[in-house]
Parts: sequence; structure tokens; C-alpha cells
Amino acid sequence: MTEKFIAFLNSEREKINQRMNAYFKKLIDEEEEPYLRKFLTHSFNFSKGPGRRLLPICLVNTFIGLSSDKLISEYLEDIYKISISIELLHISTLVIDDLIDNEEIRRGLPTFHKSIMDIENLNQKSKKSKMDQARITEYESSSAIYGGNLTSLLGSRIILDSKFDIKRKQNAINTYIAGLEGMTRGYLLDEHYKLKSLDQITLEDYLILSSLKRGKQMETAVGIGAILGNARKSQMEPLMQAMNKLGIIEQLVNDVKGSFGDPKEKSIDADIRSGQCTILTVIAHQSADKDQRQKLDSTLGNLQATPEEIEQIREIYRATGALDFVKMYSDSLKNDVFNLLKKVYPGLKERNMKFSENLLSYLTEITIFNK
Repeated sequence: MTEKFIAFLNSEREKINQRMNAYFKKLIDEEEEPYLRKFLTHSFNFSKGPGRRLLPICLVNTFIGLSSDKLISEYLEDIYKISISIELLHISTLVIDDLIDNEEIRRGLPTFHKSIMDIENLNQKSKKSKMDQARITEYESSSAIYGGNLTSLLGSRIILDSKFDIKRKQNAINTYIAGLEGMTRGYLLDEHYKLKSLDQITLEDYLILSSLKRGKQMETAVGIGAILGNARKSQMEPLMQAMNKLGIIEQLVNDVKGSFGDPKEKSIDADIRSGQCTILTVIAHQSADKDQRQKLDSTLGNLQATPEEIEQIREIYRATGALDFVKMYSDSLKNDVFNLLKKVYPGLKERNMKFSENLLSYLTEITIFNK
């Protein structure tokens, strides 16, 4: 990956962060209710964490890649503001997903539901008055759920408040809602698969899950950018399909990071302890011998699993070839993405097509497959 592309991503992320800061500042200043102002401030502090902002960057790049110079000149600032919407949609799912998975760290910082106690100073109150721990847990959960819902609604409001004409705004909102619906369906499937034995989950099941959970996010980002850029059907369909597959690749990488990544950024034991349906669990179980399968069945989803037992699962991922399969399959999907991008007609502008190619390399150039 070239330093030039990394520098470009950093530059675009800074532009988006500036718009997000201004958006939340205005939102907080206009909120009259004291607690809600504190809550929005907490949401802002969580949202401005060290995220990559790839979704909003993709939205902006798609708009520029498909729009006329006149349209870009007139609406570019609005597009950067609208790009915040897809980041908020993404963040809304992280807030709730971290709660459900009982994660404590996200992007190297405390998760939303773990840090929410600070705005009520619950840590000190619980020490002084011995506040019921069940009540504190209930507050964490309800705040995360309602906070996640509010965040996704704020994202849709940004589109409605933009300068674009009614028709394009309505189509963009429809795409946004379809994205939220698809992602929600994916997370519901995710919870459902936690209750099923691994021999009942196929690779096709996993791919449908990934297409909804992660692929739908990328698809929605470029879909909104394409709609606002007056894209044709011949441009939108292959582009959205390509980005959905790119999202699946990102999910594959995320699954590997969930067990072999940097524990300072996110727990590498939580997926195993919670019995998360990942590409590693599906392929390992299909390829495991009797003893390995018994170990998988007894450890995955066991909240009391020891570090030694969890490490044994990681070794099974390696021994069954599950880790190698992820690398091979992500390369296959990478070729699919390239082929779909070539079908976009009229195509993206050259520099925007190059962005998509660089992004693909950026997401797949990781070393954790070698662990």
C-alpha cells in the first residue's frame, strides 16, 4: 500500500472529522435539556474516536467519481456533511453490538455502554451508596440501545436537511433505510446462529450474514453517493454489488482480527467465548476431526472458557486450514470486485476507480493471516 494513498485517507478523514465536530457542536448547543445535552456530548466523544471513516470516504468518492464538474462544485460541501450520515449509521450498530457482545474496548477506547457511566458518575455513586449493580447494568444497556437508535436517526436527519432536491433526498433516505434494515436483519441472524450448532451452519449461511452485516454498509455508502451524483442504473447496480463484496472481505478480515488481532484494540477472546459465528468457526468445524470438533463444541460459546482452552481453538483454526481458507476466499472475492467495477458504465473517473482499487488492497493487505 502506497504512502500516498494512506496520506489521502488521512486527509479525507480529517475533512470528515471536521464536519462531524461542527455537526455535533451545533446539535449539543441547540439541546436545551441538561441530561440530553450531556448524553449527546458523550455520543460525540464516542463518535470522534480513532475510526477510519472509510464509509463516508467511499460515499464522497462515489459522488465525485460519477458527477459532473458543475454538480461537484455546487454540492461538494453538502456531500461531506451528508457523508457523516453513513458513519453515524455504522456507529449505531457498533454501540448496540458491543453491548450484546459485552465488549469493553472499541478502537482502543472504552465501549459506549462501559463509558456511559461517567456522565452520571455512577462509579463513585455505587461506591458511596452501594447502588444496586443490577440497576447500573440496566442503565448501561438501555442507554446503549436508545443511544444507538438515536444515532441512526440523526444520520437520516442529515440527509433530509441537505440542499439536494426532494427527489434525490427521498431516494437517498430510502437507500439509507434499506441499509439500516439489511444490517439489522444481519445482526438478528448473528444472534440466531449463536443458538445453532455449527454443523447446522453452512458457508452460504455465513456469506448471507456477512453480506447483510458488513456488505450492506459499503453498499449503502456508495448507493447514497451514486444517487446524489445522478448515477444511472448501469452505474449503480454493479458498483453497489462490488462494494457489497468488498464489505464481505472486510468482514472476513474482521473475523480473523477477532481471534488473531491486536488485543489492545479489541478483545481477541470475546468472539470465541460468545460463540460468534465467524468464517473461522464455520470452516474449522467443517474440516475438523472428531476430537477437534468436540473441542470446538465445548469451548465456543463458553463464557467460562480458560485462556488455554481459547488458545486451543486458535490452534484448531490453523490446523484445519480455516485461516488459509480465509486468505484464499478473500482473494477470490477481490477478483469479483475488480470484475464488477469494470462493468460500471459509464465508468468512474480514472482517479476514483484507482481509489477503489487502492481501497481493496488496503483492506486485504494485512499480516494476521500469517499468525
